[in-house]
Amino acid sequence: MTVPPPALPAKLVRIDASDLSQARSGQPSRPLRGHTTYKTLDVFSGNSGKAHAGVWEATAGAFQSNIQGYIEFCHIVEGSCRLVDPDGTVHHFRAGDSFVLPDGFCGHWEVDERVKKVFITTEVDTAPTETANA
Repeated sequence: MTVPPPALPAKLVRIDASDLSQARSGQPSRPLRGHTTYKTLDVFSGNSGKAHAGVWEATAGAFQSNIQGYIEFCHIVEGSCRLVDPDGTVHHFRAGDSFVLPDGFCGHWEVDERVKKVFITTEVDTAPTETANA
């Protein structure tokens, strides 16, 4: 019987929000107004790919957000934005503010100039739906 080598100890992961030179670029899939572009820098993946952390930056515009199957913690590090709940409640955020977007959040982002956030996401466990016995 062979014994596997000991696992290496886990190391701290630093999130550097100042350098997005290696970030991937894109545009929101559900724009509402403006010509928003964004950059996403993924810096961590864990829990068998169910948890992620990184930096995200967006330019001016408004776009729909539809959080399905995960929870996201956000910490604004630069700029400001508003998130609007489906009922129209407006939440203002600026550098230093933190918030959580729960699974099922379906509102929208409004960015006047630019916003940058550090994020952590984790997938939610979805229980299988029960089917009725015929």
